[in-house]
Amino acid sequence: MISLTNEELASDLDGRFGDFIDAHGPMVLTLATRLTDPSTAPDIAQEVFLRAYQALGGYGADRVATLQTRPWLATITRNLVRNEYRRRSRRPTVPLDGTASAPGDSNRADLEAIDTSDHLNQMLAELSDSQREAVVLRHVIGLSIHDVALTMACPVGTAKSHVSRGLERLRTQMAESEEGARP
Repeated sequence: MISLTNEELASDLDGRFGDFIDAHGPMVLTLATRLTDPSTAPDIAQEVFLRAYQALGGYGADRVATLQTRPWLATITRNLVRNEYRRRSRRPTVPLDGTASAPGDSNRADLEAIDTSDHLNQMLAELSDSQREAVVLRHVIGLSIHDVALTMACPVGTAKSHVSRGLERLRTQMAESEEGARP
């Protein structure tokens, strides 16, 4: 992982932004993939860094130096994912079989369309939005509970609850899956 301090970024945004992307790109792409799908995630990640660059260009050096980068990028990613689902819900899609889906149905349908060969993605898709986001932020991205709460704009106790309930639901799903696989 690239070592880049916020002070270095603040002093030379144009010169160091590539390092910023290298340092945080995997986290943003992983988060976008887990919250949407593998085909949409790269576009969202690209938009995250475009917005981050624009925002950082407008921030003063002091603000950039004290920025909590990972939760900030996770918040941008989370908001863009929500925007994507809103956009999809306003535009009905026509699958290749010719049947149209109604507006508003895309959120659950899109989550169910996540790579079905990836069992973890299937189980994550069955969690509520808040539980899925909390579990992914905490255990896939590796943010602290405080940063999860900051990213989700909720109290720390609520973030802990979302993570705990999401993990419990995943454990239940895994147990049910294992029981179903037994002869």
